[in-house]
Order: sequence, then C-alpha cells, then structure tokens
Amino acid sequence: MRHLISSFLLAAALALSSAPLRAEDAPATIRLGDVGFGFGTPFGVGLQAIADAKGFIADEFKGSPTKLEFTYFTGTGPAINEALSNGQLDFASYGAVPNIIGKANGLDTVIVASYGGTTIFGAARPDVEIRSIADLKGKKVAIQKATIIHWGLISALKGAGLSEKDITIVDLKNADQLAAIAAKSVDAVFGADFLLPLEDKGLARIFYKSSDTGATGDGFGAFLVTDKFRKSYPEATQKIVNGFVKAAQWLGDEKNREEAFQIWSRAGTPVDVIRKSNAGSSLRDKYNPRLDAFFVARYKSGIAFNLEQKLIRRDVDLDAWVDRSYVDKAVASQKLEAYWPDRGTTGSVKN
Repeated sequence: MRHLISSFLLAAALALSSAPLRAEDAPATIRLGDVGFGFGTPFGVGLQAIADAKGFIADEFKGSPTKLEFTYFTGTGPAINEALSNGQLDFASYGAVPNIIGKANGLDTVIVASYGGTTIFGAARPDVEIRSIADLKGKKVAIQKATIIHWGLISALKGAGLSEKDITIVDLKNADQLAAIAAKSVDAVFGADFLLPLEDKGLARIFYKSSDTGATGDGFGAFLVTDKFRKSYPEATQKIVNGFVKAAQWLGDEKNREEAFQIWSRAGTPVDVIRKSNAGSSLRDKYNPRLDAFFVARYKSGIAFNLEQKLIRRDVDLDAWVDRSYVDKAVASQKLEAYWPDRGTTGSVKN
C-alpha cells in the first residue's frame, strides 16, 4: 500500500513538473511613462494622458489587484530612455527621434501602437522679416536637438529647398529658447505650442504650423512596451493596448474635443492655446493608433534622420521592432476598422 501511494505521489509530481508554466495575468504594478510638462506635478498632452485621466486603461484591470503607475518626465525623451534602461518602466509613449536612439542603443522596446502627431510651430522675432521657411536662410534658429522638433525643422527646410547648412542652429531647451528670442539673441525658434503665447505678448510672430503642410508635416512617435514585459505578460499587454485604443476613439469624437483640451491643460498650457494649436486638425486622424503604411513611412524617415544627423551609429530594423498584433486585435475587437481605415505612405486613405 505504501509503495502504491509513493508511486502515485511520484507520478503526480512528475506531471506537475512537466506541465507548461502559465504566465501571470499581470504584475502587481504596471509602470507607464510619457513626456511631461507643467509645474508641480507634471502631466502629459497626448493619448496616454487621456487614457490616464479618463481611466480607459485602468478599466481594463477592474476587479484585479494590478495597479497602474503613470509618470510624466520633464526630461522628455532622454529621461524616458534612461528610465527604460534602468528597468523603471514597462510602457512608454514618446517621440520617434529619442525612441529610435534608445532602440539603436540596445533598449529592448517593441512598438505596439502609434501615439499620434505633434504640431510643430515656427516663431520669428517680430523685427526680423521671416514669413516662411525659405526666409530662414542665413538666420539663427533655436531648437532642442535630438527631438522630433529637430526632425521637423530639417524636414521643413528640405521642403523649401534648403538644408541645415543654410541656417545656424542653436541647441537650447524649451525655457532657454523663450529667453533667447525675447533677448533677440536668435532670429527664430522651432517648438511645440508653448511658443503660441509669445505672439500674444508681442515677442514673436508664428510663421509656420506643421499641420498646414499636410499629413506628413507633424511630428510623430509611438507607444512602446519592453520585450520582457510583453513576453511575460501577453494578456496584460493586450489590455493596456485595448485601453490606449479606447482613449484614441474617445479623443477622436468631436463632442469630447473641449474636455480633452481641459485634460491637457493640466500640463500648464492654457486651454485657449491648446485650442489654437489644434485648430483645423481632426483629432481622430491626428491620434490614429494604427501601425499602417503611413506610420511605417514616417518611422523610416525618422530612422534616416537619426542616421543622417549621426544620432545613431547603426540602422534599426523597423519590421522586427514593430508588433502590430496588439493594436490590430484591439481595433478589430472594438469594430473600429472603418473608424481608422488603412492609410498609404502619404497619409491618404487606401481605396
């Protein structure tokens, strides 16, 4: 009898040891990072901020012990790359230029969705005759290098038949850019909507808005997950992307436009400035999360820019970096294929 029981216990142990291990549904805490702005507690101005404020991602984990931790980095892309490198984040939403740099330098990130577009503005001193990109020739222009704004300036110059050699670039952070143009030490500044109040104060004149040039003018970026997290927690990864896509759908509904501006104003930018920044733009198109041909074409231009500027030393395999399965599943399960139809490389909807 004792021999029979021992044999049974041994067989049970062997069965358990050979059974495939099931990944946990989710860790106790999931950590998400985004670019932050504002004073006091920073906040974001993109899709992740909407998902955070409206609870779209949190709703995916209702009834579970999993907690979400949102961090908004005032150090922008470089700070997010550092946090990823130190194992302090599981997901991150930020601009293409810094996240390409991170990937090229060995970060184990995987792109799971597009984070939308960034409207880029050019502001000139009112006493300098700059009415278009072509007028920048021979001028001193302030930007923060190695950012999507940097990409935007170089792309705009090329579109006007100019190159980086035709201007003098002054590498300054946002606050220093404002001080430089106020002190008349530069002729123009390229940046985001934080430049718009300069016009109201008479310190500058807005002469360029990227969205006026068409779909390819705005900046771009991605929502990424670490490969380690994706492999360890595939179900949790899908839930996160589901919530991200729900946030994009909510944002794309025109009736939510003003509420979205109120949410983004938590980052310190007045609502009227945010409204002006997004005037004439479809938020549904701008914050399309699909990883379609348009997204791929944009990211290829970002990789080429980083190589050209010597911000990275080796190429990035975009096909290996992108995993469309999560966003495609989220879009299909929410029946949003017609809401965001596939776009071609120029941004126009495929027939």
